[in-house]
Amino acid sequence: MNHTMPRKIMVTGAGGNLGQKVVEALTRADWCEQVIGIDRSGDYSKFSEHARKRLRLVRGDLTQRAGEWTEAMNEVDAVIHFAALNPVPDSSWLESMASYDMTQNLLMECVRAGVGRFVFASSNHTMGAYKDAPLAQQMGPGRLTTRIATAPGTRWHDGKRELHSLAYGTAKVMGEKLCASIAELSEGRLSAVSIRVGWALTGDNNARDITHSGSPASTSDTTELDEAARRTLRWFRNMWLSNRDLDQLFIRSVLAPSDEWPAPAIIVNGVSNNAGMDWDLSDAIRYLGYQPEDDAYLHVERT
Repeated sequence: MNHTMPRKIMVTGAGGNLGQKVVEALTRADWCEQVIGIDRSGDYSKFSEHARKRLRLVRGDLTQRAGEWTEAMNEVDAVIHFAALNPVPDSSWLESMASYDMTQNLLMECVRAGVGRFVFASSNHTMGAYKDAPLAQQMGPGRLTTRIATAPGTRWHDGKRELHSLAYGTAKVMGEKLCASIAELSEGRLSAVSIRVGWALTGDNNARDITHSGSPASTSDTTELDEAARRTLRWFRNMWLSNRDLDQLFIRSVLAPSDEWPAPAIIVNGVSNNAGMDWDLSDAIRYLGYQPEDDAYLHVERT
């Protein structure tokens, strides 16, 4: 399976938190000639002056296999897929189903257009049930690998209500499976990476801003928490993904050759090198050359 150097990259959800950061990173890379960003707003002002020189924004409805975005697919070598109908973890089943439709349409268009690499922004919520009993009993440093069974759906309290990411996490699990199926059926024309993205806040993305409520805007005191809240805070901190590790991980996912992969599609955990975390990074390191540089616990105390 050959993987040539990509020159033009499509980024869906380009105006979102993760998408915007990765667009900026790609447009700083010498090898990247152009980024085609799929963004509902078409607002170039979100991006730096430097990024705008290599960025072309395209509006489109990814739930429909028609329009300017499908035509743009003919120009690109790789796709990084962040877009979702509603990107929040407590999205509804209908919203999550629509997000899955987007993933399906993109993969089908990748095969049609001969795109060589598809990078799917999956989520830590595919493994969310490992936070709580009984699955939490299986956990320990490095035990949360990509080879154990998925368990979608994290439960947490945001200070006002109990939330559960089952629909969101399930759609991500199904997206991972679809990536694997389409890549295998492509007979070497398409390779895919699903990244179980951890916690990456907006802006500077400081680990100190992580709270047990799931909201960086929370003013909750993290020193006086019950055991459930402390467990949630640990879970969230353990999956912190710094901005520079985020950039590196997605760039490596576009560039890494797939010759030594065990299958045409792989799954990796997408977090920083947070000391003592459950998340295992060995696949990302081995197959992508990912070398995380940051650790949440250099900024916060372990709960």
